[in-house]
Formats: sequence, structure tokens, C-alpha cells
Amino acid sequence: MTLPLRLTCFFVILVLQLVVNQTPAKVGKKETTPFLKQIQLTCLIVIAALGGASLFSLYYHLVGINGSNKVVMLPFLVGLMSFLTSGVILMFTKKKIGTTLQSCLVILPLILNLALVPVDQIDRSSDFWYTYLLSLLFFLVVSMFSAGILERLKIAPIPRLLQGVPIQFTVLMLIFLSLSFFKGVFFGELF
Repeated sequence: MTLPLRLTCFFVILVLQLVVNQTPAKVGKKETTPFLKQIQLTCLIVIAALGGASLFSLYYHLVGINGSNKVVMLPFLVGLMSFLTSGVILMFTKKKIGTTLQSCLVILPLILNLALVPVDQIDRSSDFWYTYLLSLLFFLVVSMFSAGILERLKIAPIPRLLQGVPIQFTVLMLIFLSLSFFKGVFFGELF
């Protein structure tokens, strides 16, 4: 997974954390904590992104793309299939999540798939799925790690200058460095 793909994953996680933490709690209703909201929304985003990539791959292998406009059509089809699966998942979970989280469920899988789907490997199905599933697993693990760390940081005395986005970005970069070790062990390169 290249650095721009990791930064895209981090951007999606930062947006997800900001939206989850800014979602107001409803008075008189028992609601889940921001930690559980982020875990639930991350799982829904991963399911929607995986469904979108599956539909894209199925469509590409069954129908294909005719003409010379492959450069435009491949990202368009990835986005369309991601949007369709997000819409279906949104219909099933509409009553369980708030309106701001609903918009995240539509937009974030689209952004993830546009960045993570390796359209250059679409003809080699095994390479395509290996690269894509590894990237999606990276997103899921980092999102869950950061949700747990940020939950613990709520009770820590953090200086006012670092509260909010700076501490979230710092947490993500520390997770990136710690997971880069595993890439060096298993794939022979550090970053």
C-alpha cells in the first residue's frame, strides 16, 4: 500500500472521527458511546466498500468496457457501484444511525473505493483482490486502533493546543509507524 493510499485512509478516518465526535447526543435517549459509533460506522463503511468493489469487479468481468474511454469509465464505475451499495446499506440502517452519520455512510465508502480499488490490476483477479483486501484491512485495523486510543485519551490531560485534530493526526501517524514495522517484516520494505 503506497503512501498516498495510506494518507487517503487516514483522511477518511479523521473525517469519521470528527463527525462521530461532533454528533450531539439526544436528550433522554440511551445512545452508544462515540467509540462504539465509530466501530459500527467503520464496519458499515468496510461492508459498503467491499460490496462496491465486488459489484465493480463482477460488472467488469461480465460486461467489460467498450471503447477507448477506459480511463474515465473505470473510476466512474467504481464510484457508481460504491454509491449503490452504500444506498442499499443506508436503507437497512436508516433508523439506527443519525443524519450526519448517514451522509458519512454514503460518501466515505465512495472515497475509499476511488482510492483503494487497483484498476490497473483489474484483469488479474487474484492480484486485484489481494491488494484491495489488504488495503481495506489496513483501514479497518487503523480505524479500530484509533477509536480505542482516542477513547482512552478522553481521560488524559491533553494540552489545549493539541486537543482535537492535532492529537487525532498524531495518533494516526503513530499507528502508521507501528504498522510499518509489520510491512518491513512481511514484505521486505519499511514504508
